Amino acid sequence: MAGIKELRLRIKALKNSSKITAAMKMVSAAKLKKSQDAYSRAKPYAERMEEMLARVLASVDAPEHPLAIVRDVQKVRYVVISSDRGLCGGFNNNLFKAFVRRPADVFPVEALGVGRRAHEFSVRLPKVSNVSWEASNLPVYSNAAQIAQHLIKDYLDGKCDKVVLVYNRFRSVLSQQPVFVPLLPFSMPTAGAGLNPALTNAATAGMKDDYFLEPDAAALFAELLPKLVELQVFRGLLENAVGEHSARMTAMENATKNTKDLINSLTLTMNRARQAAITRELIEIVSGAETLKG
Repeated sequence: MAGIKELRLRIKALKNSSKITAAMKMVSAAKLKKSQDAYSRAKPYAERMEEMLARVLASVDAPEHPLAIVRDVQKVRYVVISSDRGLCGGFNNNLFKAFVRRPADVFPVEALGVGRRAHEFSVRLPKVSNVSWEASNLPVYSNAAQIAQHLIKDYLDGKCDKVVLVYNRFRSVLSQQPVFVPLLPFSMPTAGAGLNPALTNAATAGMKDDYFLEPDAAALFAELLPKLVELQVFRGLLENAVGEHSARMTAMENATKNTKDLINSLTLTMNRARQAAITRELIEIVSGAETLKG
């Protein structure tokens, strides 16, 4: 059994650790609220953009756009989004395991890691070419636009024929689900799918909108499609950030609880050791006194 002095040192260290994990939990809770607010603000804009494009597609002949043309796949690029830091439980590891266990690819595969952990993971992948990317997973639109423009350029230049986003989708504070979201070629929204119920009711059922486009449809789609790709990347960064902070908050809460349990257990052990030492000293004193009498 450890000595009393050693037990006191361990309890002191655990108390310090408990203070750190409790503080990290509070910081993550504040960041989680900010991330959720940012995601809530961005989500309606992205949905309305898709609705608008779907309504226009239902009324005009969609022009061909290089980002929407499905071509023979010769190389697939996965964009793996992770956190920059650890201490968030299995948030990153679950994503990486899902990526490793994905169905076998029959084409050459590239991995672009967004976030320090994903970049370190992509470098170590066997049979997967690493695409260096130094941008962090900071969920700001300018960063998402930079990543999207890089992917669009490589796609148009023929460096990859399919691009898939891989990130943790936020389901709840206790649950984040790894998902694979096709990004390129861009999938045109289906007419009527996902539209606001207020825009598609019984009174307008079967009616077709009539749009006058200025400039022409080709110029409109050339402007809209890259923006929609940027929005999808931005949504992935935001969802990843929300999931990261929720996972870290949960991990730090569990760490604080486990630390307190260890402190209680070690305190009980220390008290028993102290009681045993006091009892032993009393026995020695009584035995010595009896010896002197005898």
